[in-house]
Amino acid sequence: MMYKKLFFIMFLVKSGSALAQNEGVDEGKIPTTSDVDIKRKSAECKRMVTNAVKHFKKVSVENACNDFINSSIWRKGELFVFVIDGDGFLLAHGDDHDLIWNDISKLQGIGGRPLLKNFIRIGAKGGRVSYLWDNSFKSSYVKSVIKDGRTYLLGCGFFPDDNEYQTQQLVKTATAFFRQHGAVATWPLLSNPKGPFIKGDVYPFAYDMEGTVMAHGQNPALVGQNLIDLTDDRGKPIIRELINIAKTKGKGWIEYEWRNEHKRSYVERVFGPKTKKYYLIAAGYYPNINLQAVKTYVHRAISYLKTNGAKVAFGEFSNLVGEFAKGGLGIFVFDYTGLTLANGINPSFVGQNLIKARDETGKYFVRETINQARKYGKALVSYRNFNAHTIAYVENVETPDGKFIIGTEFFPASKAASTLALVNEGAQYLKTKKTSKALDDFSNRTAAFLSGDLRLFVYTENGTRLVNGTQKSQIWHNFLKTTDQEGKLIIKDLVGLAINGGGWATYKTRNATRKVYVKAVEKKINDKVENLIIGSGYFL
Repeated sequence: MMYKKLFFIMFLVKSGSALAQNEGVDEGKIPTTSDVDIKRKSAECKRMVTNAVKHFKKVSVENACNDFINSSIWRKGELFVFVIDGDGFLLAHGDDHDLIWNDISKLQGIGGRPLLKNFIRIGAKGGRVSYLWDNSFKSSYVKSVIKDGRTYLLGCGFFPDDNEYQTQQLVKTATAFFRQHGAVATWPLLSNPKGPFIKGDVYPFAYDMEGTVMAHGQNPALVGQNLIDLTDDRGKPIIRELINIAKTKGKGWIEYEWRNEHKRSYVERVFGPKTKKYYLIAAGYYPNINLQAVKTYVHRAISYLKTNGAKVAFGEFSNLVGEFAKGGLGIFVFDYTGLTLANGINPSFVGQNLIKARDETGKYFVRETINQARKYGKALVSYRNFNAHTIAYVENVETPDGKFIIGTEFFPASKAASTLALVNEGAQYLKTKKTSKALDDFSNRTAAFLSGDLRLFVYTENGTRLVNGTQKSQIWHNFLKTTDQEGKLIIKDLVGLAINGGGWATYKTRNATRKVYVKAVEKKINDKVENLIIGSGYFL
């Protein structure tokens, strides 16, 4: 809990692109809270699996799988029933027809253990499984069925984007892993800043009941230290209260102030049979960090810089317990060459030039951040960082001491924010790459443009489909006259919206409401400049 990751500015990103005001993005409308009813979706998954098990028992395996794939009664928005046989072969998986007959028996779950074994273990009685799938954190309800002497697994899941839910699920997944594999395997995994238990700025930490740190996903150097007397900004004994909740209730939430920001943490108690000791595993998030708070924070830093000068300001920005310490946020400053002049998360980067730093796709993301801020004055830069969508807000500032790029990053926990970030990443990629290369990457399951249930689509102005996530069966079909369940002309409306500046639209399909964000990208195709419509969406 002391400090954020020691490699903050060396973002582990999957792609970096800018959302600039000049490009028609209304930054004030980027949502940061989820409009997805997670409890409803959890209940719906269980209901669908319960009914699917009854159906599976009544009909042949072939007919059941065909029904689950093709019948609308087995679809609810992005929710669908998947089927895996006891050997690990996928028999049905929604629209992902290319996955049928794929062998998942060797796929590793969180912690490197076989995912199939976890499915089978939990499916025996029916229950929830959390795991990484399509570059995101998925929560599924699974139930096993015996039919004709063979075991099958039926499941249904979704990808939650909500910090409270993800924090709680992260802890529950970690405690389940501990109970199955013990302390020796669990503590190093929880302490890995690049590991599967990191979700943006939500990370796990663990203590014994005497206050000794057993694991820490943000600062592994704390492991072994006794922090029983650690207090928050107001003198609240955080560790003692966490231990008290774990001892008396077994699990629960705690609220406190950390680095001048409100934080909520969820804790659960676990018992180690080999050590004969109880431990607590917890994780937390900052509920009030959103785009408006980030902008206010950066503007305050800019005012401080102009009032006090570069030397004083950069020193204060890099002070981990100074005036600009704010939860998981920290001010960073670059000059135009990429030299780090201040870093409120990891001051050791000050003096290092990161202009050639690459993200996981090989892109020079610091260079792009600087270029976008210089070009537009201010920009929102989106990328993938620590298994989560990340947004950095940056501004170009000119002072008597020089010209600087100043900003901070945050992790907006909402489907809407993740959708907008993905679309703008795709739009920037489409602008800078050959059209065929970009469209191929958008359709590639292993590329960076797939995040859980969020996938890109691309249409021409006349409504011809060029990309539909990883689905290629209807490429080149024209959908201009396609309507939703209420008769709305979906693609025609989306094309018009995109050409007129872009934005959000909603429509009804698959027995649910879908929310979509679109924008237009000009591309030269066959010596003619045309608009390509790029977008993505999610079900409420």
